[in-house]
Amino acid sequence: MSRALIFAMTLGMATAAYEWKGVFYTPEDSYTWWAQKVSGKYADDLSTMQMAAIPVSDSTKEALTGASGLGTSALSAGCEAVNSGGTIIPAENKCYKLVFDQNSKESSYKVDTSKTKATAFFTEHLPIEFEDTKHYFKDKSGVDVEPDAQEPAPGDGHGHGHGHGHGHGADAFESKCVCKAKAKGWDLDCTNKGKIEAAVANLDAKAACKAKPPPEDCVSNYHVMQAHHDHCLHDSLPKGIEIKLHDYEHFYSDCFVKRQFNPNLKACPAVDCNNAQAMTAAIKTLQKGCTTEQACTDKTCADAIKIVLAAHDLCPEDKLVNNLETALHDHEEPCEAQLCNSAEAQFDPYADPCGDAADPSSASSASGFGSQGAFLVTALAFPLAVLFI
Repeated sequence: MSRALIFAMTLGMATAAYEWKGVFYTPEDSYTWWAQKVSGKYADDLSTMQMAAIPVSDSTKEALTGASGLGTSALSAGCEAVNSGGTIIPAENKCYKLVFDQNSKESSYKVDTSKTKATAFFTEHLPIEFEDTKHYFKDKSGVDVEPDAQEPAPGDGHGHGHGHGHGHGADAFESKCVCKAKAKGWDLDCTNKGKIEAAVANLDAKAACKAKPPPEDCVSNYHVMQAHHDHCLHDSLPKGIEIKLHDYEHFYSDCFVKRQFNPNLKACPAVDCNNAQAMTAAIKTLQKGCTTEQACTDKTCADAIKIVLAAHDLCPEDKLVNNLETALHDHEEPCEAQLCNSAEAQFDPYADPCGDAADPSSASSASGFGSQGAFLVTALAFPLAVLFI
């Protein structure tokens, strides 16, 4: 037998150890791997799937290629069985056998990433084969996490949602913050800081506001906080509101409102909502050192915060990569002088109607910011504001 043939056979045996590989940026301390039944059974009637999780230095195609030998080696060794609800710890020379819960429509496994910022997975079967209503890899807040590189890539048309829409689709009117405000009897009013502070205090005072599903009064208070944070200029907001959003946002669906125009900032750069790699690169830049006002003056930090903000404000949420909102909230205060305008000019968020768009009587007649007088008062305050969130 020729050496070339032996090499080809050996290579074929090595790559057969896994059907799929993918690398993820994993800055949080834990994630969840999911497997679901499809049409009442796990893919191909399987009861288990082998997996290797290899810690790598970065979530790049090069890092994934470099870890492929380790993945093959790990899968060739004996695999440790882990039942649904168990924990996977990324490590070299370690193989796990995921044991699916046959009595449940889905199985889940905690992935402890506390000691690695990027993780390469090698699996015996395609993870998308185990998707019914849920993406196979999610962060702690339930947001889908997509690989930065993978082989083979999913076919055209396979996509994953990231939770809540930004005012698109059939519920476009109902998902708007101003429509939520009208329905629940509160106003989007950037001059009323006390209303925002009261909403935050009400959330903090009720333990059930940090649970799923939260009570309706908690939902209303959350939307007051979130809507004002997303829309108003920086000096209109209570201090530390970004931290409060972190405490609550994974329990709630956000409403949608555009960020108000700040005449002291330049326009945001054009953003490609399909370029997840550019978003991830910008997030990494921010997290690697853009933590002070001085650091944010560096062009790399300034460019990164603009990309993250533009993507957050202008892209549908199902296009946003994992951790983008967290990165924005963590860095918008130190980098506030480097932010940008996603709106072209000052506008009244109440200008669009709620309910039936064809019915003139459905246009918002809410008081406060929704009234012309209150809007003019707020608009006059805009030129005085230097920074915004």
